[in-house]
Amino acid sequence: MANGLATDSLNMRTLPILVLFVLLCGAEAITAADYYQLPNIKRIDPDLYRAGKVVIVTSSCLHLTSGEEALLKYEGPGEYEIIWGDHSTCEVQRVLTLD
Repeated sequence: MANGLATDSLNMRTLPILVLFVLLCGAEAITAADYYQLPNIKRIDPDLYRAGKVVIVTSSCLHLTSGEEALLKYEGPGEYEIIWGDHSTCEVQRVLTLD
């Protein structure tokens, strides 16, 4: 009976390790996105927005704004997205800075 107890104790210790191993092997790398505030962003033309010295070119963005706060989400090299106050989003083609 003592032998059976030792086997159960061993299984209880190795089970969490096996579960952790399975979870980590199936996990994908997750990268954190960076967010930048766009205070007082305004639409100056279809698919063209300006916030201070930043001009943003979008793709088929229908969001109308005459000055609200939004977030610019950096997703990777050359990949951005505008997140508006109502949680709608617009795909960004380019981000330009004015001198």
